[in-house]
Amino acid sequence: MNLLFLVVLFLFSISGLFTEASLTFLIVLLHELAHSVVAVNEGVKVNEVELLPFGGVVKFANLIQLKPKAEIKIALAGPLFNLMLGLIVLLLIRYEIISLQIGIFLIRLNLTIGLFNLIPALPLDGGRVLRAKLTSKIGFKEATNRVLWLSKIIAVSIAIIAVIGIYLGNFNIILLIIAFFIYFIAVKEKQYTPYILMEYIAKKKDEFLTEKVVAVEHLITEQNTPLKDIIDRLVPNRFNVILVVDSDLKILGLVTEEQIINALVEEGLELPVNSLLD
Repeated sequence: MNLLFLVVLFLFSISGLFTEASLTFLIVLLHELAHSVVAVNEGVKVNEVELLPFGGVVKFANLIQLKPKAEIKIALAGPLFNLMLGLIVLLLIRYEIISLQIGIFLIRLNLTIGLFNLIPALPLDGGRVLRAKLTSKIGFKEATNRVLWLSKIIAVSIAIIAVIGIYLGNFNIILLIIAFFIYFIAVKEKQYTPYILMEYIAKKKDEFLTEKVVAVEHLITEQNTPLKDIIDRLVPNRFNVILVVDSDLKILGLVTEEQIINALVEEGLELPVNSLLD
């Protein structure tokens, strides 16, 4: 349980809303289990589920190896579950199986969690869907950076709305917590992205030897391009081959991912790609 999640539950509890706090905990847990069930069904190993305000984060083994379609399916499982649960609660209210007060709270809670998680900001489900769509076009790192940039803008916007609310006499600490949470995660995620990508590249050779046949993604780059710029454009679930050319677009040779990862370890990110050519 993330500390911010516990803070939200505590605020509910001290406000005399212990039942609501317990239901919130249960719905958030079920939301994350929906992600986990779909992930396991897609053959993805789940390492950990962390509960956060208005949702959580399912931590997968080898995150970057998720195919975009699989990641989108896994990400949408949570919000879709909340929508279905909201419809079920409507039926329970209709047949007077649960009280109207609890039923309305559950519907609002599910809609809040489901819709909020569709906001295109990491680590929310909407941010994961957007990153998955961008990854197949511009590479994992660049896609992550763009979504993190958008996440910071959204976090600042939420904070501004909260401050305006305070000025108008409507103090909403939940909005401030959400804004801080999204911005903090965005900063933290950006720090670890290059290492996640390098770890994935390092494991690609073993995957190739196991599967025997994999899809190829061709990239073309100018000979003086540093390795760090090439890494930004590598596409997961593809065996990337980089075509190196000079300023006149004359082909100088090919560079593989294995060469790049070895050079990164030995020479660093600023090494020009033409140094890897025979």
